[in-house]
Amino acid sequence: MQRIVIHKFGPIHHCEMDMDDFIVCTGPQASGKSTLAKTIFFFKNLKNLMLAQFVRGYLLQEESGAMAAPMPFSNRFLKEMRSNFLQIFGSTWYMEQDMWLLYYYSEDTFVKISLRPGADTPNDIWIEYSKDIGDMLASLDKIQKEHHEHFDPVRDMVRRQIEELLDDDREVVYIPAGRSMITLLSTQLNYLYSSMDDIQKRSLDYCTQNYLERILRLKGSFAEDMEQIICNAVTFTENKLDRQLLCEMTELMRAVLQGEYRNVNGEERLQLTGDKYVKINFASSGQQEVMWILNVLFYYVLNGRKAYFIIEEPESHLFPAAQKLVTEYISLAKSAWENQFFVTTHSPYILSTVNNLLYADRISGIVPADELNEIIPRDRWLEFQRMAAYFIQDGKVHSCTDDEFQSIEDEVIDGAAADINTAFEKMILLKEKYSEEE
Repeated sequence: MQRIVIHKFGPIHHCEMDMDDFIVCTGPQASGKSTLAKTIFFFKNLKNLMLAQFVRGYLLQEESGAMAAPMPFSNRFLKEMRSNFLQIFGSTWYMEQDMWLLYYYSEDTFVKISLRPGADTPNDIWIEYSKDIGDMLASLDKIQKEHHEHFDPVRDMVRRQIEELLDDDREVVYIPAGRSMITLLSTQLNYLYSSMDDIQKRSLDYCTQNYLERILRLKGSFAEDMEQIICNAVTFTENKLDRQLLCEMTELMRAVLQGEYRNVNGEERLQLTGDKYVKINFASSGQQEVMWILNVLFYYVLNGRKAYFIIEEPESHLFPAAQKLVTEYISLAKSAWENQFFVTTHSPYILSTVNNLLYADRISGIVPADELNEIIPRDRWLEFQRMAAYFIQDGKVHSCTDDEFQSIEDEVIDGAAADINTAFEKMILLKEKYSEEE
């Protein structure tokens, strides 16, 4: 199992976490949830950076010829890693000098990020990695310098080698918080983004840029209604699709959005009943926040693409009943193609729904399956052995699962409610005290 260790980075003092299939992370605002999410994204995205640098270097080699003697692949990759780290986290000036990040892709394969000891210049990032990664970089440098009549098979071979080395064949998909603004400006995004040069694009937070580019690519995939999209996919793709699961996801999507997303000749709509629709920029803030969570997950399930999804605050601006449905939607997407999730949340409704999905799986061997399935469908259940929950506060990250009851601890879910109820009970007692005196 992959593992991440974070030491003195941002708000987090120390954290050691196994990368389970489904992780939910909660805690107060500014406690480090986004820091943890972005750190996971950085390490899981390294395989994409490695492949992109290989392709770029190969093309440059072909254009300039062998006499150009380009920078060794390992040097270019390390440079790109440093640049990507800064684009995600910003300047290192505010970071502790003894901070470090360590990610184990397997027991003996790792990458470590720290600040160069004794560095007196900004952004002096020190990168270490295991011997097998070093060997891979040397191998890619050699392959890159060779001439190949057909490049596509070479690129595919390199991708497989990288995925095998890092024990990860899933795409990494980051869905940040604050999605409504991007949805609100959706009609202008194509123009705004196309008018930016590379320097301006790189000034964006990398996670936001990655999300923005993804939804710009996916918009055209939703030109038809969901039934037609599913029908086309089942008919024309080679992947064996679970039509029932896709239809179930569509039903949940409509229940949350009170409609479905549609891109008609470039105009983005929330299609309601019949011919009625609302332009996206006039939809509610909750609909705008959740729309691309639903769309992105549906697209990946529809196209049979395995992914590691990092989703920040899926509950934003949603009524509690809709938060429950979104959680079940995420669990549905998890059941397809061995997808994995890291979810941050402030919502007790999200956490309580996760507990319900865990409990359904726990009692499945005790109660009649058909009756349980009527309450919570089988494909939404979560296995306790393949999930984890963490609470972050005051720089500390600790597990908040109850092994005996195989659930998230009640204290985490009901913590704020307990404080509110305690205050209310004190006021009742105060009122009774003075009522008696009268």
